Amino acid sequence: MKKILPIFLIAFLGSCTKEKETITDTKISDSALVLPQDSVEVPEIKNPEATAVFQINPLDVSSGKGRSVFTENGKTIFYFEQNANKGSIRIDGKDYPLNSYDFNENNYTLSGDQVKIEATNGDFKDQTGNCVNGVFPEVKVTYKDKVLNLTNVSVQDCPDF
Repeated sequence: MKKILPIFLIAFLGSCTKEKETITDTKISDSALVLPQDSVEVPEIKNPEATAVFQINPLDVSSGKGRSVFTENGKTIFYFEQNANKGSIRIDGKDYPLNSYDFNENNYTLSGDQVKIEATNGDFKDQTGNCVNGVFPEVKVTYKDKVLNLTNVSVQDCPDF
């Protein structure tokens, strides 16, 4: 009996080492864990400006005496002539006159029929001649019942005095 026990033990240990299994490829076979490709895709917006509630079109207006000109990326987006008490903004290709202008500390409020523009917290630093230059981190344009928020709008205000 004593001789059988070591033989049995060697046979048992030998059988344990023979059962090696090599894993070569891992796949998830449960279909509940795999999501369909189209449900996780994020749509790509090629033109983010096209998603805006309305579009402000550039105007061909430059700065001048008695005029406040607001620009975004170097293009005039609206202006106001203080002496004539009139200005303009072009929304979706149509010009809208501005007939009210208020400058109070670092804030401008301009308005006209169906349009209101609020430029707040302007940072004025440069003064060239009679003109002062500034940047507004936030400008809110309300057209009818829609609101468009603009950022980093520059102004050159040249009062006529």
